[in-house]
Formats: sequence, C-alpha cells, structure tokens
Amino acid sequence: MALALALAGCGGHASQAASADGSPSPPGPSPSATQVPIHVETRGGDGEYVRIVETVRGRKVYTIRALSDEMVRGATSDAVGNLEQPHITFVDKSGASTIADAPKAQITERDKSVTMTGGVHAHTSSGSVLSCDVLIYNGNTERFHGEGHVQLTAPNGLVMDGRYLDGDVKLQDVNVTGSAG
Repeated sequence: MALALALAGCGGHASQAASADGSPSPPGPSPSATQVPIHVETRGGDGEYVRIVETVRGRKVYTIRALSDEMVRGATSDAVGNLEQPHITFVDKSGASTIADAPKAQITERDKSVTMTGGVHAHTSSGSVLSCDVLIYNGNTERFHGEGHVQLTAPNGLVMDGRYLDGDVKLQDVNVTGSAG
C-alpha cells in the first residue's frame, strides 16, 4: 500500500529547501495525487471462492461468488472486473432476490453494473425462472436487461419467450419483446 501511495504522489513528507542565507524556505505545492493503473488477480483454490459484496448506502445489492476475479484499472479509467463461473445473488429494495449463474461476468466499479455472458440461468425467490444468452444488471436503476433466447417462466406456469427482457430484480415488472427465433 505504501508503494502505491508513493507512486501516486502521496507518500512521505516533502523536505524543505534552504534559501541562500540558510533559513528554510516555505514548502512548494504538494504534488497532486494521480490514479495509478492496477491489475489485481485472485483465484479460489481448494474449494474456496472469490467473494464480492456490493452495497449502495449500506444496503446489499448483490453478492458474487466466483472461481476467479481479475480487476483492472487504467490510469484514467474505471475499474473493471472479469469473473469466471460467477454465482450472483441480486437483492432488491424489498429484500427479494434473484440468483443467477453464467460462465463469465464483468463488473464495473463506478456504476456497480454486472454483465453476465455465455448463457445465463436465474431464479427468483418467488419461483420465476429465467434463461438468456446475456443478462445485464444496471447498478443505477437496479434493473435487468436480458438479450438472446430469453425465456421467463412465472411461478404460475406462464412462459414468455423473446429476444429481449427488461425488468426488475424480482422479475415481476418485466417486458419480454422480439421474436424468440
């Protein structure tokens, strides 16, 4: 951490220069902190998983369990994480949850968004079941957008097929559109 702070221009104290008469001259302006590019990679092992918990104003919005995580932050960009075999529990404001699994996912630090890819399978705490090619969780709106081969089955047996899905985390306020082909 000290190395990162030093690289960012935040480490140590500035030394004072002496004027020609030997008296200390006032310190100059401190260098401003700059964001340092980082690359963090973690892997679960021996049955252990990587865990990520995301909150908004103290309320848990999702918990991720994955086999591995690779987080990258550029010098001027937002941190982005790539996950292998993510198992994600999304929680809405009422406490209802949807659990989703996919081969891969990408998370974005700033807006708390999650994009699951490779074939997503999800189920809600109320019994709805969703499958689609891609599922995007928008952290700003706390809503889902699904794409490709969308199939949503409600607890009462109603099946909706389409190309796109837009809906809440409970998958109760949803629109399924486009032809399923």
